[in-house]
Amino acid sequence: MDFAESLWGEFIVTLMFGFLTGLELKAYLQKYHQSTDEVFFGTVRTFAFTAMAGFSFFLLDFWMFLIGFVALTAIYMLYYNKVLKRDYGSVLLFWVWALVYVYGALAQTQPFWILAAIFVTIVIVLNAKQSINSLAEKISGDELTTLAKLILLSGIILPLLPNEVLHPWLPVSPFKIWLAVVVVSSVSYLGYVAQKYLFKDQGILVTGIFGGLYSSTATTVVLSKKSQDVPRMSYKMTAAILIATAMMYLRLWVIAAVFQWEAAKILAPFLGGFALLNFVMVLLFIQMERRRVEHKPMLTQAGNPLELKVAFIFAGLFVLMAVITQLVTQYFGDEGLRYLSLIIGFTDIDPFVLSLLNGSYAADTALIASGILIAAGSNNLLKAVYALILGEPKAGRYSAIGLGILGVLTITFGWFGI
Repeated sequence: MDFAESLWGEFIVTLMFGFLTGLELKAYLQKYHQSTDEVFFGTVRTFAFTAMAGFSFFLLDFWMFLIGFVALTAIYMLYYNKVLKRDYGSVLLFWVWALVYVYGALAQTQPFWILAAIFVTIVIVLNAKQSINSLAEKISGDELTTLAKLILLSGIILPLLPNEVLHPWLPVSPFKIWLAVVVVSSVSYLGYVAQKYLFKDQGILVTGIFGGLYSSTATTVVLSKKSQDVPRMSYKMTAAILIATAMMYLRLWVIAAVFQWEAAKILAPFLGGFALLNFVMVLLFIQMERRRVEHKPMLTQAGNPLELKVAFIFAGLFVLMAVITQLVTQYFGDEGLRYLSLIIGFTDIDPFVLSLLNGSYAADTALIASGILIAAGSNNLLKAVYALILGEPKAGRYSAIGLGILGVLTITFGWFGI
């Protein structure tokens, strides 16, 4: 028998983690509460004895272990009552103490990594007090609601849906429809969170990168409008607009890889090549940006992309695109699908792309990849029009030229190159 799995090993591990937790808590109190007259209950030895008591009580009898926990709670309540009279109210010490008490039970019944993970988590959380408080001040209640919505979409609704096709006109199962909603919503939400919390106020290029993760079209519109306010930054605004489209190419490949790997392999050189060409143009415009600007333009944060109403609209568009694609491929064949892709590109392409990747159509993988490229290309032409109309003359013109070139090349390769 391995020593760590023997009773001696379990006892030593319990005592060691109890002692180390006491040391960590002592360091925490000295760091964050040294200048206060707050009264604290327990020392390093107290936590070591608490770990041993929990181990011994659980070894003898479960009910004795439970009574010990109740006694521990009662002792802490007496201490907490005294603390409240001094205008303090934290129960952090109790929860750490309670976790130390169950170390012995965990050591005797669970794999070692569970006990180690709890200890490491205690250490990290105690040392991250300032970071956690800072994060709590930044996160609004709306963001927590949004996270709950993501869990609702992926963890509750998705498993309940059937994975069988319900009607020949709709060649996609309800499960795949909602899985597409979850994937796109997750990618969009992660881009939104990264832009808002991790790279806030980091400049227009970062806005273009993370904005392109959830909507290159919306980002193009926002940046084009903003370019009117900073005409002296036309080259950098152009670079930001173009980089959003580069991220669109990468996002489309990731979505293809998730839902249909064979299509992703066909698309890889095309989407990767156009993204690379896009990045080259971005670098050129960055190099052309000669003027120094002391203050970075403050861009309006894009709205939260994860709304239930938006998710249901997306699901409805997905179903509509799947039905239209089924009818077009059935009655007009390959050329019909290519023309449909060209038209759909002037709208929101994500529902169409996902319907292509998830459906069972009379179309081979190469044709599906072709349709995705054509839709992406025509969407670039739409963004070129937005940039030209909404943008500052120079930034709008440069962006329209770059997006127009990308659009024509993408459509050409999609139509004739696959």
